[in-house]
Amino acid sequence: MQLDSPALSFPTAFCCNCGDTTCVNEIQDTRVTRYFGLGGTETTFQLPVPVCAACRRSTRRRPQGFFSKLLLVALGTAVAFLMLVLLGTTVELPLWIGEHMFTISAVLALALMIVVWRLRRPKPPKTSFYQPVRIKEANVQLTDLMSGAGHVAFMKLAFTNPDYLNIFVNANRDAINAGHLAVVKA
Repeated sequence: MQLDSPALSFPTAFCCNCGDTTCVNEIQDTRVTRYFGLGGTETTFQLPVPVCAACRRSTRRRPQGFFSKLLLVALGTAVAFLMLVLLGTTVELPLWIGEHMFTISAVLALALMIVVWRLRRPKPPKTSFYQPVRIKEANVQLTDLMSGAGHVAFMKLAFTNPDYLNIFVNANRDAINAGHLAVVKA
């Protein structure tokens, strides 16, 4: 389901990621996914966030969740295990490597993933390599079941830049006081 974002004011005084004053509004597709057993639903919001030219690409990168990180480590473990097995067919490996092949594969995969995650850390003054504005919670109420039309009853946004969080709170104080919006530090 795709909904228009609720009437929120995103001030354009500075970039919501790095704080640069030369910024323009960029539409950020922000998704909220809810899982119900094996299936899930995804709701997409288009938020007009102010970003500079250097941070524009970050609006397209969704932050990784726990299960996607776990999947990457599992795939890395499988690839490292296969590489060790192939290496063992061509070269005589020490006995202790053969006995602990899975453990060695898991450690190698975890070490590789840690290096990759370290490379994806934000470089100052950026506050995030991923989307700087995130939706932690969204309560959507359907008004027409057949067409899928609805409206947002409550939304909880998270900001990576604490300075932008403060200016956003000041611009949207009425919605926060009414209980339709909540904001937190990501």
